[in-house]
Amino acid sequence: MKWSKMLCLIVLAAVLVALPLLIACGGGGDKEKTPVDTVQPTPTTEPTDAPAGPVQPEGTLTVAMTQVASDPDLGPFTRGATTTRTVWSYMADYLILEKHDESGYVPCLAEEWEIAPDDMSVTFKLRQGVQFHDGWGELTSEDVKFTIETTVDPGLGEAVSAVNNLGPLIDRIETSGPYDLTIYTTRPMGEEVLSFMCPNNQVALGIVSKAYYDEVGHREFNKNPVFSGPYKMVEFSLGERMVMEAVEDHWRVVPEFKTLVFREVPELMTRVAMLETGEADIVQITHDQAVNLGERGFDIVPIPEIETLCLVLFGQWLPSVETYDPDLPWLDIRGREAMNLAIDREEMAQQLYHGMAKPTPDLFYLPFGAAREPYPYDLDRAKQLMAEAGYPNGFDAKMWIYYFAGRVDPTDAMLAIAGYWEDIGIDLEIESMNVMAVYGDILYRKTTGTIGPFHLEASNEPLYMKGFDTLIYSEGIAFPMYESAECDVLVEKYLEAQNPQELEAATAQMAQYLYDEFAFVPLFLIDSPWAKGDRVANWAPAGLNYLELEYATHAEPLGTFRLFENP
Repeated sequence: MKWSKMLCLIVLAAVLVALPLLIACGGGGDKEKTPVDTVQPTPTTEPTDAPAGPVQPEGTLTVAMTQVASDPDLGPFTRGATTTRTVWSYMADYLILEKHDESGYVPCLAEEWEIAPDDMSVTFKLRQGVQFHDGWGELTSEDVKFTIETTVDPGLGEAVSAVNNLGPLIDRIETSGPYDLTIYTTRPMGEEVLSFMCPNNQVALGIVSKAYYDEVGHREFNKNPVFSGPYKMVEFSLGERMVMEAVEDHWRVVPEFKTLVFREVPELMTRVAMLETGEADIVQITHDQAVNLGERGFDIVPIPEIETLCLVLFGQWLPSVETYDPDLPWLDIRGREAMNLAIDREEMAQQLYHGMAKPTPDLFYLPFGAAREPYPYDLDRAKQLMAEAGYPNGFDAKMWIYYFAGRVDPTDAMLAIAGYWEDIGIDLEIESMNVMAVYGDILYRKTTGTIGPFHLEASNEPLYMKGFDTLIYSEGIAFPMYESAECDVLVEKYLEAQNPQELEAATAQMAQYLYDEFAFVPLFLIDSPWAKGDRVANWAPAGLNYLELEYATHAEPLGTFRLFENP
């Protein structure tokens, strides 16, 4: 349905006057319940005496990235739900949106919601009239119920973090009409459930069409999912590009750019050239190029402190694992400590990242990370430890360099680390590859003796969102990185926590254990730099999983419809 500008303002004013006070909280359990701000419409055009109809999107917005997607399937039910969301977020709508300052939430599909006094349930009232793409009908509470239940179903949902973390929190979901539903929890963590419903979350649940899924089946659905967001998919070629088209009468925001194109361009200088020639409007760049392009007058858009980077020392499995190697050099804690102490992180932060990164002591970005200092640089101590571990002349190992869609390219950092490790005798066989080409080996623990990078988006999400059980638990199956009997006990304590306070305590114990064991090689908390050309005026992404491209404007903004500004 296409509205005139005048009618749009009248209808929106009536709807917003009727909005009741909304209840919501931030992601952490220690925050008080506070009312959600009433969202005011922000029309971007002035009505005239003779309205000519709503402003329509124009032109193409091209984004060049190192990798568009790491998995051929899309959507919340897939193995690549986290890494591919960078490109499919704009096709979906979500129950709520988180404010950029992380102070709370604003309505989206849910016009209002209420957390029960005992914190054991959350009730949502949905917006009426939202339509799925391609004529698949109105979005209702049954679609929301179906999306959540399928995502956390171990037999269907392949997004392991959602299955393992959100799944155990949900007792049941009940609908009481086409626009009303309640999520009941197994523990008093109703507040925490809200975080899963936002697009910039690690396990965001974009709502999909149940009718379409029932029609085509699970496998076909994942190849071409149907959402209700401001863009809809036109084409997706793994390893090449994704093309989307704007929904010209979208209820939330009509994008200014009619066509959105993601292009996979692994070569940095090719991406830079595309920006220079106007072939691309937004490009993912390195920190070196951020300085270079900034000095030349290009607009640099950094997403600050958004990504953690560490190295994984694969092969630290339980002895019962078939690929366990008792002679692996870094099974000795002295070898792991030496590998950490041989790296000058401060020097790397300045030389490689030009101050747009800082050393971190942890694999995960944690609110209590300040309790530990990053490992120091101590080459003499590292050489001594190598000798004590029985490797005075070092050892040979493999290093795989790969990256995830939307993440900072780790190549330069890993090559620099290889140089540092030469000083303690570690000789690396280095190979670059697509992460999905080796994901099967990683999943089935066939990576013993290999070192690889791991990226995680940094955010102040609830602690159970950090994915401990899918990475450092012998029962985990998403991306096995480290195992020990002691660590299993800590993870199980964390999974059994009954409230946010117990979760925080259990997480703090795990983080300290990993730090004391030198289980990984934690490196940096990094700004993610992007550059934009002169065809784009306003673009303010909040995270890597959700770049908020539907809010990008032309150099001379068109003023397409927006129910509210980018929160």
